[in-house]
Amino acid sequence: MLELVGGRGSLISGDAGVPTLYGMAVHGTMWGVLNGFLHAAALLSDEGLSIERFLSDAAPSVAALLSSLPSLADEIDRGEHAVQFGALQHHLPSVEDLVAESRARGIDAEFPGYTRALVAAAVEAGHAEDSYSRLVEHFRKG
Repeated sequence: MLELVGGRGSLISGDAGVPTLYGMAVHGTMWGVLNGFLHAAALLSDEGLSIERFLSDAAPSVAALLSSLPSLADEIDRGEHAVQFGALQHHLPSVEDLVAESRARGIDAEFPGYTRALVAAAVEAGHAEDSYSRLVEHFRKG
């Protein structure tokens, strides 16, 4: 019946609570993406730039990001975060620039500031050469 109305289903777990957890995880991902986009929109629209144009120009980068998620998932599943490129140490200067630019323009910097704090803490803990997937450890229980 679900297929007839466009739905899909698959068995995730024998535990009946896990599908709800999956839904929450999807929403958490969605909100992170939406908040990042809205922060960018505030930053750019404050300068009078078209957000539709930005979205069009950013589409290849966003597509590349989405296509990298399976690699990050694999690193997380394996518990191995070392990478040859894209290490946390390379993210830190860019996110610091975003925080500074946001503050300089009077745009709320809490969202990128949180990201900066996550990356900086991982770098300081000796994970500068690890993948962004290393940050999953921050979100896990102690």
